[in-house]
Amino acid sequence: MHDLSDLLLEAVVNSVEAGAGVIEASVEIEDGMARIRIEDDGVYALSSDPFQDGSTTKGEGRGHGLFIIHERSSGRCRLTRGDGRTQLEFMAEDDGSFSDAAAALLPVFGMGGGITVTIRKDGGVKKVSSALLEERDAVPDRAEGIRNFRNLLEGL
Repeated sequence: MHDLSDLLLEAVVNSVEAGAGVIEASVEIEDGMARIRIEDDGVYALSSDPFQDGSTTKGEGRGHGLFIIHERSSGRCRLTRGDGRTQLEFMAEDDGSFSDAAAALLPVFGMGGGITVTIRKDGGVKKVSSALLEERDAVPDRAEGIRNFRNLLEGL
């Protein structure tokens, strides 16, 4: 079973592998459902059915990420393209994996720059960007940065 934070990470990894310089992710949790949207400027070569297991243009043994997202969201997902941007959006039951924002986002921001994540839950909004992490010495690439990262998210 993949929790929602794993699916967010999988989607961001796809964006990074597509060469995206800018990745914007949004997590909205309301009434027991989570809506996750990832938009990027990466260059994708999509197969005819990107949600089919093993469907990939990246080589043998790949092509499981979007399939897992499709399965976990019970097919409530879509992938669209336009104006040099690609957007993946999916919905699934809230499993609580974003209740600890630091734990959920640490792997995402450990992958590098150009990422912005907004989490909307219980009427509150947390917006974290690579630029904010750099400004606050909270880039999670070393022990002190991880500590600062956790403190920053707790204070938002």
